[in-house]
Amino acid sequence: MQLTALLEAHGITRVVLSPGSRNAPLIHSFVGDSDFTCYSVVDERSAGFFALGVAQAEKQPVAVCCTSGTAVLNLGPAVAEAYYQGLPLLVITADRPQAWIGQMDGQTIPQEKIFGTIVRHSVQLPEVKDAEEEWHCNRLINEAILAIDDGGSFGPAHINISLSEPLFSFNCEQLPKVRIIRRPRTTCTLPQDVVEDYFVRFRQSERKMIIVGQLPPGHELTESLQKLAEKQRVVILVDRLSNLPAGPLDRFDALLRTVGEKEMQALAPELVITLGGHLTSKRLKQFIRKTEIRELWHLTPTGDVSDTFQKVTDLIRCTPASFLQQLAAAPVYKTGNEFQKAWLNTAATITLPDASYSDLAVTGSFLQQLPENATLHLGNSNSAYLTQLFDLPVGVKLFCNRGTNGIEGSLSTAVGYAAASGQLTFLLIGDMSFFYDMNALWNRHLSPNLRILLNNNSGGGIFHTLPGLNRSEALNDYVSTAHNTEAGRWAEQQGFRVLTAHNSEELLQQLPLFMNQEGIQPVLLEVFTSMEENRKVIASYYEQLKKFRI
Repeated sequence: MQLTALLEAHGITRVVLSPGSRNAPLIHSFVGDSDFTCYSVVDERSAGFFALGVAQAEKQPVAVCCTSGTAVLNLGPAVAEAYYQGLPLLVITADRPQAWIGQMDGQTIPQEKIFGTIVRHSVQLPEVKDAEEEWHCNRLINEAILAIDDGGSFGPAHINISLSEPLFSFNCEQLPKVRIIRRPRTTCTLPQDVVEDYFVRFRQSERKMIIVGQLPPGHELTESLQKLAEKQRVVILVDRLSNLPAGPLDRFDALLRTVGEKEMQALAPELVITLGGHLTSKRLKQFIRKTEIRELWHLTPTGDVSDTFQKVTDLIRCTPASFLQQLAAAPVYKTGNEFQKAWLNTAATITLPDASYSDLAVTGSFLQQLPENATLHLGNSNSAYLTQLFDLPVGVKLFCNRGTNGIEGSLSTAVGYAAASGQLTFLLIGDMSFFYDMNALWNRHLSPNLRILLNNNSGGGIFHTLPGLNRSEALNDYVSTAHNTEAGRWAEQQGFRVLTAHNSEELLQQLPLFMNQEGIQPVLLEVFTSMEENRKVIASYYEQLKKFRI
């Protein structure tokens, strides 16, 4: 009961529960307390990602609770995603008594510290028999909860609980009074003399660039970045997943795919400032890694060493928004704009795709009709890459599991977000990601506001676009794993309204029905395309951009 009381005291009142007998006492405690909002998700892998969606929607820590044994291992992918995306996830795992580990007892594996280095903190709770063990238990739970939010920097933590039988003697009618350990949030503020030194070094660079990776919606960077671009002539490259408004350099990935070596030299920066999480563009990473730059500053609230471009000279431990605000407010000295002009002139040659029926065309049509201020989740791989090529309507909030770039839980995360937010939630996903995570639709929390656009090209279509791999004899059967599976019947069985499209005309007919905000059930639009046609269309788009420059 210490655990339940402390979760409530710390404001962690949303819990995703997977069934089991060893965790039945925990389930009983959460479900029996009206202050908790509980979600039931049978598949633990799906449950973990569902919890991430709830955390994104609520902007609050969320707990996920499972039984002992391999159930715990199934939470691993979601824990890794939470760690690398910086999401506040508390993993609560029921365990057998420690004496029975390795004794061939059912559902018994070594669970203590099972997630290794992909959690911020892991504790093994003692089975409380006296006052000292109760104090110890209280302290450990507080430690784990505090690790989730380290001064505004988030991540997962793990509580493992050994529970002895009898498990089902539910006799506690109210929560005990517990000691709460709090840690006030601190702001990362640089000393003024350090800030001034960076200002001097900033002004000394003519060719300045800021790169912004994945960020959650609601940050305060837009105004500062606009000022830096307009007054300081800084080149601003923002990943689509940064949740920043569209700008003239948004399609920088297409630009870097199609420029020649001479143009590359004109686009090379002297000073690069990076912030945010992961970047979708592999081309940008390769470009900066090969470029001889003078300095690279990485703005990080944690101070952790992150050297994505292999060029870091300064890890600036600060709140990125406050640092950029100070930088944008600094006096403007004479600065050339040839570097920024080179980028803008080159970017002006990058046109929006105008493609025949394919995944590329479907993505463009879908994004064009997406309502303003909607929430959009992206499956990994092709869905994330193609979205980079198009503009988004105003105010769209964008999410994607790019912490680890895995395909395991994109569907579950979107389902969890829709369930918790009650808002119109769209998911653009490919067939491999969808079918891999089909159990995401096997729960009682499907929101009528959920809209899934499934690009079904009968396999892992992106693998057919990778140079070299597309010549492999093993490509179809073992890499892209061609298939003839359809999602419609499974989705209908779970209560979805199912729409299908096999060509441009059908797609245009179905999109208004798909976008309808007044529906009383979730909607799946399954769009069927050809892997071979998809490959030709995307190759043709980049070839046309190259020809335009010649």
